[in-house]
Amino acid sequence: MKINPTLLTISKYLGLILSILLIVVGVLALRSDSGHASGTSIVGVAVIVSAVIIFLVTLRIAEQHPVESDEAVKLKPFIIPILFGTGSLLLLIFSVYLLSNPQRPPLQDRLVVATWMACLLCTVIGNLWINHWQFAGWPAVKEWFNQNGREILIIGGIVLVGLILRMAILTQHPYPWSGDEASVGIDARRILIGETTDFFAAGWSGQPNWSFLPTSFTESIWGNTIFAVRMVSVIAGTLSVLTVYLLGRELFNRPVAYMAAGFMAAFPYNMQFSRIGVNNVMDSLTVTFVLWLVFRAIRTSKRGDFLWAGMAAGLTIYTYVGSRLVLALAFFVLVYAIIRQRGFLKTNLAGLGLFLFGIFVTVTPMSFYFIQHPDIFMTRIGQENIFINHWLTLQSQRSGLSPLSLLWQQFKDTTLVFIANPAVGNFFNSSLPYLTVLGSIFFLFGMGFSFAHLLEIKHTTILVWFWAVIFLGGVFTTSPPANTRLVMTQPAIALFLAIGIYEFVNILVKFRLVNGTWATILGTIVIVILGAQNVAFYFGNYRTSYSFQDANGELAMEAGKELQHLGPEYNYYLFGAPRVFAGFPTDVFLAPKNYMADLNTDALPDFSLPAGKGAFFVAIPDNLADLQAIADRYPGGTWEHFERITKPEILYYAYILPPGVGH
Repeated sequence: MKINPTLLTISKYLGLILSILLIVVGVLALRSDSGHASGTSIVGVAVIVSAVIIFLVTLRIAEQHPVESDEAVKLKPFIIPILFGTGSLLLLIFSVYLLSNPQRPPLQDRLVVATWMACLLCTVIGNLWINHWQFAGWPAVKEWFNQNGREILIIGGIVLVGLILRMAILTQHPYPWSGDEASVGIDARRILIGETTDFFAAGWSGQPNWSFLPTSFTESIWGNTIFAVRMVSVIAGTLSVLTVYLLGRELFNRPVAYMAAGFMAAFPYNMQFSRIGVNNVMDSLTVTFVLWLVFRAIRTSKRGDFLWAGMAAGLTIYTYVGSRLVLALAFFVLVYAIIRQRGFLKTNLAGLGLFLFGIFVTVTPMSFYFIQHPDIFMTRIGQENIFINHWLTLQSQRSGLSPLSLLWQQFKDTTLVFIANPAVGNFFNSSLPYLTVLGSIFFLFGMGFSFAHLLEIKHTTILVWFWAVIFLGGVFTTSPPANTRLVMTQPAIALFLAIGIYEFVNILVKFRLVNGTWATILGTIVIVILGAQNVAFYFGNYRTSYSFQDANGELAMEAGKELQHLGPEYNYYLFGAPRVFAGFPTDVFLAPKNYMADLNTDALPDFSLPAGKGAFFVAIPDNLADLQAIADRYPGGTWEHFERITKPEILYYAYILPPGVGH
């Protein structure tokens, strides 16, 4: 039987690489088991035996069919990338080996991070090498700017507007600061002070510790402040304006991309989550960035572009929980391309392999943790999914409605928030739908156009993306519409709306009502009108109505700021039952060194002040009598009261005793 010489040559190199990788895996497996006779030892021995067999077979093939000089010449350009790829796999194996130790010291945690980073660096260098990357030089860069100056100026202006809108009065709006924002800030501070060293584990709300790293950077600059925590969302939200442009340009054309980015820059739903210090807005950034890279790889058919797409898709597992859907969308797009485009698989087989390789080297360490802790991986899904938490069955029994009737209601509640129902609850609580009437018209036109072109991969992708979020983040979850779980639809909304405007003005051109220039002007005018409507609402009625208000959050924020001002020598005592309690995340974040405790009427007889400490007593209006009892027992303090900013009522009363006074 005649053997394909190319396959034979490849098998020699692959056999050698595979034998090295397997023997490393086997040796590390035995070491992790410390020599005990167990399942790990058996697996280690089996892997080592397999590695030796593969090595011997490779040696035999090499002896019988040595590599010819012409074969070596053909493979020479790939030798360095293969070495870097092998190095990245070896480093990845070693990082997983280190992770297998459940009682790692902090130094080993840092070694895991360094090893994985080295693994990614090897992957990047190998990819750059195989694509003959080199710095183009300043003249070439200058020429590129000259050729694309107008486009850069326009999109740069749009992004700048988006940044300004997200930074304006950031600490004041939305008000108050939420406990979830504080929780993100607390986990970020744990990284800063060295309390959190295991980055391949989960923190607050089951989110990977890597997701809190950007906030730790901003906190290192601006300290324990609202501004520091919210700046991460500002940056992510602003970048999503740029990435929706890149995706729109890749899928459609510049006019659609400009309009999508212009709308996104002033979209209240996106602005809100770009100004709150939680990680949800990352969904808008990751979905557009990854899909842009995937479609770019499909267009160029460059192997390196497939690897970038795979690495970006894999890294989404380290961000907000919702971004895990992005990885599935990336796979969907490529599978659809294989099905719909003749010859795509054959032409891009190597590229698809690199895409999978990029995913593998990025997701493996975090996946290792989630495999060991499936309950954490499923935390939010298990809590909110109506099939997993049995809400659908229980609600059907309570209400007497059929499951289908309940699902239909869930569907209406989720979808109508875009065009008809107010977006109440879940970090927004808007009195209006996501879209204005004018925005709703073009959004529906655009979605209709995409449905009419369903078989085109670009339209299929946006539709699958949008409706996957609708069902997985809305219809199939409790209490829809959950604004936090629909954030990933924001760029899709912008693209649908831009498509709708573009096709509408095209109709006007075809009807000879306007020419091409006026079509561009009309499209721009519509975006400007929508932007003006959205900005006027978000910084006008929405802000002044304090729709984001929450008495408990307000109390924690204002009392926490006062406690931060008083300093760590003051203890914090709160008469807040049954509404609010000491140790609220906002207070813990703002005043991490202050002692905090709850007090109530029953605890007063046994209460005593510690010597040498000041006291900051706070009571909600219903518990004013308890605060008066404290003042009677410890005279000499100062009374204060704080009125709510959002309503004409008292938020809390306070009694402040400096150190040494009243004891």
